[in-house]
Amino acid sequence: MGNNQAIGAILDASSLIIIAKLQEIKTLGQTHGPLGIPPAVFQETVNVGKQRGKDDASVIEAAIQAGMIKIVTLTQEQMCFARYLHTSGALGLGECEALAYAGDTGTCLIIEERKGRVLARAHGITYTILQVFPLEGYIQGKLPYEKCIDLLDRIAVAMNTDLAILNALKVAVEAIYREREGENG
Repeated sequence: MGNNQAIGAILDASSLIIIAKLQEIKTLGQTHGPLGIPPAVFQETVNVGKQRGKDDASVIEAAIQAGMIKIVTLTQEQMCFARYLHTSGALGLGECEALAYAGDTGTCLIIEERKGRVLARAHGITYTILQVFPLEGYIQGKLPYEKCIDLLDRIAVAMNTDLAILNALKVAVEAIYREREGENG
């Protein structure tokens, strides 16, 4: 198992699979800091993914081997909470482990599952979704404008994002870009 130190964000399986398919794990790590996944997410994305012949499984495994993703070790209390969430709802064990880890450690959770986001809000867990990470990276000055717009478009296609949401995110990026250009001009 991996090291729990300095995890900037913990991912659910859906988020990890999408970002792996887009070949942008490194970019996500540049924005959020070191990435972590709980054991059940590793099992689902790498072990089961490889059994099913999914290309993203190898991308994720390579990112783990390169140190871009760490497999976190859950405490007994975190595992108990994850099992409780898993048995009381319609979430996979990976999402439940990610929720438990994020809630206990204060780590940002990147989660796509709507029910998982509802649980995160109910438990006061800080979370975000992949669709907004390029905007977050741009705001923080960790992603250039062009990369931000490109990622917004590619994530929107991969996730079938509503065009109204995509356009709102792009309007925000454009407004920040114009403001920054005005400061520099």
